[in-house]
Amino acid sequence: MFDSTTISRSTRAPAQPAPRRILMASDFLVKYTAGLARGVAESGAAVTLLTRDHDLEFGGTRGAMRAYVGSRLGRKAEHLELAGRIRDPASLMSLSRTRKLVRRFDADVIHLQDAILTDPRLIVAARARPGRFALTVHDPTRHPGGNRPRARFELVRKALIRSAGLIFVHAEALREELIERHHTRTPIVVVPHGVDEPSVKPLPVTPSLLFFGRIMSYKGLDTLLDAMPAVWDRNPDVRLTVAGEGSVPHHSLLSDDRVSVLNSHVPEEEVAGLYERSTCVVLPYRQASQSGVGSLARTYGRAMVVTEVGGLPDLVQGGAGRSVPPEDPRALAAAIWEVLGTRGLAERMGRAGAASAREGASWTHVGRRTLDAYRCHLGF
Repeated sequence: MFDSTTISRSTRAPAQPAPRRILMASDFLVKYTAGLARGVAESGAAVTLLTRDHDLEFGGTRGAMRAYVGSRLGRKAEHLELAGRIRDPASLMSLSRTRKLVRRFDADVIHLQDAILTDPRLIVAARARPGRFALTVHDPTRHPGGNRPRARFELVRKALIRSAGLIFVHAEALREELIERHHTRTPIVVVPHGVDEPSVKPLPVTPSLLFFGRIMSYKGLDTLLDAMPAVWDRNPDVRLTVAGEGSVPHHSLLSDDRVSVLNSHVPEEEVAGLYERSTCVVLPYRQASQSGVGSLARTYGRAMVVTEVGGLPDLVQGGAGRSVPPEDPRALAAAIWEVLGTRGLAERMGRAGAASAREGASWTHVGRRTLDAYRCHLGF
């Protein structure tokens, strides 16, 4: 699976030091990890991505995860898949084979995503050693409304955080939250959520709002629906699209013809169209860390209205949108109307978000910052 250029140090005398080897491992959050792997590879490192072999993050479509990773990484990085499931004794054979391949790769740095705990075999396969691996913590506090984790899971998660030699988060507010919650003394480095090269298309003729992503109570869809009558009082033509898997709250406005609900997984090839048909992306969350949905809004040059929770306000810095208090339909409606009703504002906000993403949050930029943090705190 590995060619000589990937698994061995250069036998020639290079003009500069040979690229370091980075193993990145995750279960879910494969889209994020593949983007990071590409950025680190583009910054000069040899990278292998380790995942499980399921497609749950991709709507369950067989082979979708493998196809996505292949399209994202190309020949820039290798991809290893750990087969089987944790409760299947036969999976021990896959674990043994994967550990041998990982050992052959001989990584200088192991970088785990915190979602790896859904299958701890990946930690074993990655050969992570306490104090010598990096960890990205996406959510210092678990989002409310999901399945309540077992106490044992929480203990293991705390142990993983305390065992890391370096931790990454996506906003200063999350760094402070992690320190307060876990009392960790591990170095914590803030890096933005990476984005692809922005692609900005003209705004739609009809003013349109987008609520996108997995639908859960903490994301505040009900608050957005409560805000819509005030928005329609100013312009009854405004459309709202709700797209994503999850539990849609019961609400009278869902029967309104101006509200479209796509309550299912959105295939990757249809995501761009959702953003391009929107004027403004709304994140009315009650609680949050960061948001891939908001990062995509910057990629597609769309204005945002977000709530002042977690790292969401960082998404609208530099004029990319507006932030309002959570669970406040009146404030949310006022901000939405400002974006939609002020001539040229949505376009200016979208372009500001795309520009800030291009300058400070491209995957290559994030990859360089990540490598710098490895050098500084893990000493390779």
